[in-house]
Amino acid sequence: MRDTYTLLGACGSGSTIVAAALELTAFPWGYEEVDYALDSPERDRLLALNPLGQVPTLILPNDEVMTESAAIILLLHDRAPHAELAPPAGSALLPRFLRWLMFINAEIYPTFTYADHPQRWLPKTREPERLAEEILRYRQQLLLQLDAAASEAGPWFLGKTFSALDLYVAVMCNWRPGRRWFLPQAPRLLAIAGRVEQRPELNALFQAHFDHVAPLE
Repeated sequence: MRDTYTLLGACGSGSTIVAAALELTAFPWGYEEVDYALDSPERDRLLALNPLGQVPTLILPNDEVMTESAAIILLLHDRAPHAELAPPAGSALLPRFLRWLMFINAEIYPTFTYADHPQRWLPKTREPERLAEEILRYRQQLLLQLDAAASEAGPWFLGKTFSALDLYVAVMCNWRPGRRWFLPQAPRLLAIAGRVEQRPELNALFQAHFDHVAPLE
């Protein structure tokens, strides 16, 4: 049995959240970059592990495969509570954490599935561009709800308690609708993102994954 976690991912995607979580666990882990939209041996390997062809896909030390970022985060929290990826069992913050973890994954994430490639879901005669525009507007509504739910006291989403929710926020602030939208519309989320990126354990990782994006203001 190996003692290393292996993450298949794509820089700047949701796999960055799991990469950051692994960094915080201090477990030994490796990374394999996969362009999941391009036919290649790397994509074939990904499909063999995860037929959906999605990242993150995590190979555990016993070679079991994990997918779905929320499930991976909860597993890593169980194995590495010192990483503070979630509030401990019995914490008064645990219900809030679980609610918003599932909100992000069940409500916000699907907007990217459908809006990034609208032609998959509607033929061109049915105006796929309009579908993408409507979904983006809906995503903005969801992000406003998430911003309102962030603790006013800060510095983290749950207030004084850091969690994987902050990793999600930091990554999503680099996605559409873009940082210029977040600054006036969702300032709490953008402030959280800035604090996450400044954590010494995560600064280099975020720079590597988002080196094509302007620094957070």
